[in-house]
Amino acid sequence: MQQLFNILIILHVAGGTLGLICGTVAAAVIKGKKAHILNGKLFSIGMITAAVSALVISNLPTHENLFLFAVGGFTFYMVTTGYRIVWLKRNNAVRPKVFTALDYALFAFGVCFSAFLLYMSVKGAVDGNMFSLVPGVFGLICLNFARMDYQLFMGKETIKQFWITSHITRMMGALIASCTAFLVVNVQIDMQWILWLLPSALGGFLIRRFLKKFAPKKNAKAIQKIQA
Repeated sequence: MQQLFNILIILHVAGGTLGLICGTVAAAVIKGKKAHILNGKLFSIGMITAAVSALVISNLPTHENLFLFAVGGFTFYMVTTGYRIVWLKRNNAVRPKVFTALDYALFAFGVCFSAFLLYMSVKGAVDGNMFSLVPGVFGLICLNFARMDYQLFMGKETIKQFWITSHITRMMGALIASCTAFLVVNVQIDMQWILWLLPSALGGFLIRRFLKKFAPKKNAKAIQKIQA
């Protein structure tokens, strides 16, 4: 069991490091070019590896960690759906029924983990734990992503309108998660919850800038023209 734990830790650290480096490059270079696409793929591979290994590690005997389990699931949901929406966009024109069981399974996965994070937040708040803010914030973010997916499935949003916003927010959210992990592991302060939320606050500013540049809001007439 210890050998399995050691292997998983190596995979977790290697995946997180790959994700942090390649995600930073993908966010910095020109979007849509080869460097962005390549680093985006490597980022996804690294973060999925880190997330899945976290899910397993957090359930090993003597290493149980509910919060690591929840954050691992949240990260997995963001990366897989953030990458998946690009595939959906590319195949939307050639596939009449573009959504598959995989998309609905990922949606259910996201709903479950948002509920779990919010449960942890409420439980921590009842116990008077200030750290309960962390799962609460992450849970609300995860729930909002699930809400966006639901609107897409119900036809309230189109893939053409939705994909760029979803891709930016989720991939950047996963990059923020890797930055958060780096800070939490390497920096120790009394109010550790600050390190968990500070990258989200700063990353939120970057996400807004990217959305303003690559997914500007259209007025109602412009939207109707596109849909027509």
